[in-house]
Amino acid sequence: MAGKAFRHKLEALALKAALGLFGALPLERASGLGAFIAGTLGPRLGVTNRARANMARAMPELEPAEREVIIKKMWRNLGRTIGEYAHLHEFQLPARRDKLGLSGTENLSVMEERGKGAIFISGHFGNWEIAPLIGRLYGLEGAEIYRHANNPYVDEWMVGLRARAITPLQIPKGAKGAREILKALKEKKSLYMLVDQKMNEGLETTFFGHKAMTTAAPAGLAVRYGVPIYPISFRRLGESTGFAMKVNPPILADEKADTFEEIARITQAMNDFLEGEIRAHPEQWFWLHNRWPKHPKA
Repeated sequence: MAGKAFRHKLEALALKAALGLFGALPLERASGLGAFIAGTLGPRLGVTNRARANMARAMPELEPAEREVIIKKMWRNLGRTIGEYAHLHEFQLPARRDKLGLSGTENLSVMEERGKGAIFISGHFGNWEIAPLIGRLYGLEGAEIYRHANNPYVDEWMVGLRARAITPLQIPKGAKGAREILKALKEKKSLYMLVDQKMNEGLETTFFGHKAMTTAAPAGLAVRYGVPIYPISFRRLGESTGFAMKVNPPILADEKADTFEEIARITQAMNDFLEGEIRAHPEQWFWLHNRWPKHPKA
């Protein structure tokens, strides 16, 4: 245990040192430096083999050389995201509002008519930390649902950073978080959830034609409380620090349908949406996730 705690402290110190370097640079230069470093080193790391395997499984129609181009761009985007962490607080400044676009707000009429909150779902695209901030800047206040980092020191730092730069409303996944989620919905608040990671306790659904365990929490909440689920398109604008977010038409629960079948339908609809977004901009998705089981069922 002592060795693990020491390693966690070293990791946290290394992270803070790296962000100190990026923080000493202007935002644009920090983002660009992160892209250069990650784009150069990332494809050479062993963990990138998972991205290669995931992409070969999801998009077998691509040639290996095409996948390598996407993987390099993925690493450049990830590097930009890391470089931008030291400057997250700057994204809420009035001078940057023209670099944070929001469209599709006409689809929010369903939420307004029902007089309830909503669930905004997306995946790890672009700099995914920015999406809830864009919502807040445009009046879509909501709680961000997050997963605890494995390193407790990093986790504490991340929660504090989000509170200062993105939103003070954060709810951790887990039993305690579940109670806070229900409380938020009863208070007609909205939720921001990233739903593209494997959830062992979730539902077996299809993702890129393969079986994948997916969280059923958004669908369960939609069925039980009648809140709309809004799929969010979110992407980085080229090689820049600008982002575009779009609110797509909501996924609505059918009150007359069988509960389990409706939860399964909505969960699959979320996966289908994410798959479409990834196919449109594969270089912006985080392909390093352990998204599929190692040995999928026949």
